[in-house]
Amino acid sequence: MVVVDPSIIARSERLLIRPLVMDDAEDIVLMRSNPEVMKHTPLKPTNDIEKSKEWIQGCHDRENCWNFCIELLPSSSSSSSPTPTPTPITGPRVIGMIGAVRAPEVGYMLNHNYWGKGIATEALRAFMPLFWNHYSGGKQGRFEYAEAHTDPELVSSQNVLKKAGFELFEVREKDFENPILGLRDTMVFRMVRPGSGNGERAPAAAS
Repeated sequence: MVVVDPSIIARSERLLIRPLVMDDAEDIVLMRSNPEVMKHTPLKPTNDIEKSKEWIQGCHDRENCWNFCIELLPSSSSSSSPTPTPTPITGPRVIGMIGAVRAPEVGYMLNHNYWGKGIATEALRAFMPLFWNHYSGGKQGRFEYAEAHTDPELVSSQNVLKKAGFELFEVREKDFENPILGLRDTMVFRMVRPGSGNGERAPAAAS
């Protein structure tokens, strides 16, 4: 079972990236129930919170899954006061998920209400240093690259990946069976580990 150490977090200007836990199911079902959010995933939309709990448990049970939540931090007032008052958050506590879905593949999902605000790019930039540090050797192994998959239709996701430093590696024809759309092509983007050349996954150390 892989449950992420709660001390492993990242912060950006607007976001907190922290480990996925079972208590997040209520906010996650808001994403999983939206057809647009789920359109290009292998899962159909569902508003069943128990299925979201099962999904979280499945993430914890898979050895190659290392998932985090995206929280929106309270914004501070622009007042000149030395102790600005944080602006309260009125929406869900968790607005997205990000992580190594099948390492070295990384991915993200965002609540539809927060699309188009640069949050996915900001979250991915904040997450990647965690990824490189975690998969730098030891029991979990080492990767010299990270990979992200997207549908050719998802131009916005392609732009997110490019802004975060990924580059198009290849297009795999008709290799993904979408439960709604049928067979789809996959655009594969890769990011090479900073400071290294292209490489494959190094063998994991003996446990």
